[in-house]
Amino acid sequence: MKKPDFTDEQLVAAISAGGQAREIALKAIYDDGDLKRMVAAFVRNHQGNATDGQDMFHEGMIVLDRNIREGKFRGEAPVKGYLYSICRFLWMNQLRKQAHTSSVAEVPIAQEPDHLTPEIALMTEERKGLLNRLLKELGERCQQILELWKLSYSMEEIAETLGFSSPDMARKAKYRCHVSLLEIIRNNPHVEQLLSR
Repeated sequence: MKKPDFTDEQLVAAISAGGQAREIALKAIYDDGDLKRMVAAFVRNHQGNATDGQDMFHEGMIVLDRNIREGKFRGEAPVKGYLYSICRFLWMNQLRKQAHTSSVAEVPIAQEPDHLTPEIALMTEERKGLLNRLLKELGERCQQILELWKLSYSMEEIAETLGFSSPDMARKAKYRCHVSLLEIIRNNPHVEQLLSR
């Protein structure tokens, strides 16, 4: 029997509704073998193993479910692409904590149009490399702020996670980082052209 296909809107509506509808929608996402393999491959390629990949997928599902139910998912990327980004961020964040390194450059901050599939939303290698360089120019602090914001963390959560004294301070820092990123893009026409493809 063929599994039902859900649109992103249907998935979000079902998860938000709760109850059996939520369980069915979450199972439909959880049963996506291609998505699981992509997460597992990313983790394996970044110092992890198969078990780590499964753990990140499970943790990503929890964050996805919470963000949708709390109205934090803005619909600026496909649901499954959003989940993949969450898993990537969680794994890179865990690596950074373990190794006390300062790189989150593997996680893209670009917002992808809603009509793109998760595979396309992963971007070409050229675009990914370009975004990594832009992130490095911004510095670690801005990388962290923009990644959390992309994952729909509230300013309160960003302040708590990154040690700001208040949500207002986190909001000001995020604004400065965003302006800096836009300035870099505006000053490099070839960058803007590539990212708008």
